[in-house]
Amino acid sequence: MAPTWFYNTTNDEKRREFQHLLGSSPQLGYLREKVTEILDMDLEMVIRAKAIAAYRAVRVPVIVEHGALCIEALNGLPGALVKPFWNSLDTRLCEVVPAGHRAAKARSALCYCDGRERHVLLAETEGEIALQARGSGGFHWDPIFIPKGEKRTFGEMTLDEKLSFSPFGKLHTELRKKLGL
Repeated sequence: MAPTWFYNTTNDEKRREFQHLLGSSPQLGYLREKVTEILDMDLEMVIRAKAIAAYRAVRVPVIVEHGALCIEALNGLPGALVKPFWNSLDTRLCEVVPAGHRAAKARSALCYCDGRERHVLLAETEGEIALQARGSGGFHWDPIFIPKGEKRTFGEMTLDEKLSFSPFGKLHTELRKKLGL
């Protein structure tokens, strides 16, 4: 049986998390096609553009993901621009956030596109930015985000614990239902 949908990412950690959540379904394949991402604060606009760019590159039904880290004290920045922020600041992002105003939201968007339609799924997790990076698990900003009700960062959690809190984990449950995976 040939795959019906293909998850496209160049990020090995995202692929590992996706596979952990969805297992090995014969309906699901994996691609590593690099696509240009637009720079915009609007997560839904970014994910829609990313999905159509991925579809045009591979010409098969495709699933893409994009995350956002919205820090309240920074008026929602870096938001969907988290990748260039993280590449520039890394864990020093903790230093930019003022003490006492560390509220943040981790957001994630999945879009599946069959070439005719794009369907967007959005989820978020409230939390805060740690005073300093903690933990070696996960990737990118996982060591600085503490989900609401927790004392540990995503970087200090096991993969299963992190995925139970993360918007990425929440979306995959919905995706499985929508696509019958």
